[in-house]
Amino acid sequence: MANPPKTHLFSLSFFLLLLFHFPTVSLGQTLFVFGDGLYDAGNKHFVSSNRVDASFPPYGDTVGEATGRWSDGRIIPDYLASFMGIPKISPILRGTADFSHGANFAIADATVLDSPPETLTLSQQVMKFSESKNKWTNQARSEAIYLFYIGSDDYLNYTKNNPSPSDDQKQAFVDRVITSIEAELKVIYGSGGRKFAFQNLAPLGCLPAVKQANGNVQECVRLPSEMAELHNKKLLHLCVELSRELSGFQYSLYDFFSSIQNRVIKSKTYTFETGMAACCGTGAVNGNGCSTKNVCPNPDDYLFFDGKHLTQEGNLQAAHLMWGSDPEVIGPNNLRELLVLPLDTTFTIADIQEAMAATRQRQIKIESLYDTKKMEPEMENQWLYQVDKASSFLI
Repeated sequence: MANPPKTHLFSLSFFLLLLFHFPTVSLGQTLFVFGDGLYDAGNKHFVSSNRVDASFPPYGDTVGEATGRWSDGRIIPDYLASFMGIPKISPILRGTADFSHGANFAIADATVLDSPPETLTLSQQVMKFSESKNKWTNQARSEAIYLFYIGSDDYLNYTKNNPSPSDDQKQAFVDRVITSIEAELKVIYGSGGRKFAFQNLAPLGCLPAVKQANGNVQECVRLPSEMAELHNKKLLHLCVELSRELSGFQYSLYDFFSSIQNRVIKSKTYTFETGMAACCGTGAVNGNGCSTKNVCPNPDDYLFFDGKHLTQEGNLQAAHLMWGSDPEVIGPNNLRELLVLPLDTTFTIADIQEAMAATRQRQIKIESLYDTKKMEPEMENQWLYQVDKASSFLI
């Protein structure tokens, strides 16, 4: 077995030292989920006056029933809850559900800005949380993980309506989105939230629905992916600033953009037959119209289930990376580390980043001794294909 990456060894030893030094170790058993269709566990069904496709087959086929999740099976929050040792988190709009371990506020078509019909903006989701917060104790709220994935629909709508924005216009729109996210994070912080987990945006131009609508399915559409990149840079900056500004603010930021980009370009490396087309739908890359008449027989062979959402296998790989990967994929700590990070720490997350950066520089010097580009094809053939449909890779 290969030796673990040096940076991860540093991260693990660093946090072990923290746990010995600080007595108040958090073992959170609560998860709050905010976002759009990628995280929706069934909320859309309760606000829509029209048919919600995710409530009917072929959605849910892999697990035997449609549950309102936009996938053939489980979604990322389901797996993270499982890794935490708690039940799947119920949608907040299912009033009779058990919310003892948290609630899922995410809903399909959600945005940060504006007020689209039959959904909940991020502000409205946070308002629902504020209205419901007394369901949980102060300790549960402070030890909980607050999970976010939102913004995709803001940028897809913006680029559809503004096909040729200037650089200043692009930056101004991203700034509006990030400023609104910051305001909602501070509301949650004011209600006791301290541990925030972010999944940055995917390369939106690589979604099958977006490529198909653009007419060139062989390449990812540039502008939506560019907007996602700008957003992701600003989101990282926001996280660092909040960790310095707000006492006890802790975070984890997963590079979902790179994970999806890698799986689109080199799908077979990550056990998928294709990262270009969706499993379910019509058109050149099955970008829309998912139904029982046009679903593939083996969703695990696909990264995307429909034009915008991942298969259960895609969700599983992303969840594993969020939970236990190293700082090259998620930082400054993964969710497993964030979960047990002491609440009474006096250092800032920025301090950890600086320490991690120092070790990374030493690693770069070591890596420079090897021609990694030359080694890459051999690694794919001799290492990655030695596993039979592995569930995930920490890369």
